[in-house]
Amino acid sequence: MVVSGGVGVLAVVVFVAALAFGARAVEVPEGARLGVVSAEGPAGLAVLVPRCQGERVVGVEVRDTAGAVLWSVTSEKGAIDERYVVGAAEPPFGSVTAVALETPLPSGPLTAVASLIGEPFDATDRADFDPSAVPADAVLYQGAVISSEEFAARAAGAADCDGPNGDLGIVTWLFIAAALGVVVTYLMMVGRYLDGRSPTR
Repeated sequence: MVVSGGVGVLAVVVFVAALAFGARAVEVPEGARLGVVSAEGPAGLAVLVPRCQGERVVGVEVRDTAGAVLWSVTSEKGAIDERYVVGAAEPPFGSVTAVALETPLPSGPLTAVASLIGEPFDATDRADFDPSAVPADAVLYQGAVISSEEFAARAAGAADCDGPNGDLGIVTWLFIAAALGVVVTYLMMVGRYLDGRSPTR
């Protein structure tokens, strides 16, 4: 009884710890943090890289189907811009062009890749897209055309900006309190069990 009770208490503690310290129940799909929009520039498009307040963008690039980098900007310290015009003569502040766009983007599938550093954790995301499918006044996101508002909401959810160090919230605190109650009750039960087994004098 004591052993089985201990296993149950351990299961409760593990569950609450996972909830409190940021275990994610659902794996974020690839490309969930990136969007592509039309823009004035050599390629006619821009890569959107929404970020958390504590994150900085250290690299954005476009690759072809063979993996060759067609265009790339990098930032040693990390940039705060969230919109990167492909092939722009002047990259965002704090960034430099690592690979200039020498020719127009080829037709067919391409891949946008973005790397970020900082809190809650470093991240790299990539999204496949077709330049011909980029809308004039919306966002191409995971192969679908959605509004800017919907993209912002989806990307924010995928970024998980609260991370393991975010606010726990009232529900999580209630779970923690309940888990503490279970632990205390179990310890009291074990104490009574041991007292009952002690030889009488």
